[in-house]
Amino acid sequence: MKRKIRILSIDGGGIRGIIPAKIIARIEELLQRYSQNPETRISDYFDLIAGTSTGSVLSALYLCPREKGETKVKYSAQEILDLYLNYGSDIFKRSWKTQTIDYLGLGNPLYKADKLEDMLDDYFGDLRLADLLKPCLFPAYDVESGKAIFFNQMNAYRHENKNYLVKEVVRASTAAPTYFPIAKINDEIEKRSYSLIDGGMFANNPALCAYIEACKFPSQPAATDIMILSLGTGSNGKTYPYASSSKWGKIGWVIPVIDIYGSASSQTVDHQLNVLYKYHHAKDQYLRLEPNLSQYDVSFKMDDASKKNVLALESVGDQMIEKYSEEINDFVRKLYVSQMGRQSNEFYRLD
Repeated sequence: MKRKIRILSIDGGGIRGIIPAKIIARIEELLQRYSQNPETRISDYFDLIAGTSTGSVLSALYLCPREKGETKVKYSAQEILDLYLNYGSDIFKRSWKTQTIDYLGLGNPLYKADKLEDMLDDYFGDLRLADLLKPCLFPAYDVESGKAIFFNQMNAYRHENKNYLVKEVVRASTAAPTYFPIAKINDEIEKRSYSLIDGGMFANNPALCAYIEACKFPSQPAATDIMILSLGTGSNGKTYPYASSSKWGKIGWVIPVIDIYGSASSQTVDHQLNVLYKYHHAKDQYLRLEPNLSQYDVSFKMDDASKKNVLALESVGDQMIEKYSEEINDFVRKLYVSQMGRQSNEFYRLD
């Protein structure tokens, strides 16, 4: 039996990354039961992990080795969830300047990057993309060249100058405008630098980008050879009545446009993949899970890391696991059965 290429894709959404992290911890637990191995990790059952913004943090952690050159994963899915639950508030802590002088963040980013950068350095150190345990994909946007950038392990293998530090790549993918300062990455060989912002500007849901990346694998897979688990961080489900929105100008549209843009782009990717898999009669190989947060007592703000909201987000994850238990269990069974194929090292290594 030919083993499927299995993709895990995680959306952006700041502290709302708790929701997919909770679901993934449950999936890892189920895989441990199936395999009867408590050391089983989520990366053992996926061949490519893609993440945007907060999704890039999660993705890199799932693929992080204990030490360079090792094949064992450093963190369990539960440990990664605990990181968000316990330290999310440290990242989203505002300086006295933004709290007192520029409360709305009109003149400066709401948050300094030092807390985030310290955390990334603690967890990834000097690891580079080629050191991660499986192929990866992290989108960001270069504001100076006006181009989308896709940081991935395939390029890291092929080109030495593309083997960037993981902590710098994740920092770039999480540089959400107004929240964090622009990130800089230098390419010493090409003698140029990138000025990067959050990949959510064009790929908040990176599932379709990940699908295209998987199509480059040496096995030249068709749609029926690829499985995708796509996890969102929650849509706000907000609507805007004609009576009020028809009178809005630039100021009135600022916040709604941001909400609509992120939600609409994620919905578009989901629609495209649903059509693709339906056309190829493989609907059971694509699963998208994303809660409508308007149905829960939780904040949609990506930086609301208050204890109350963190616990509420964890509760949303629990409720998603219960609501979609049948779909999750079915997908996990498919992951386990697919693992019976050849070893993943034979499947994705390019060197």
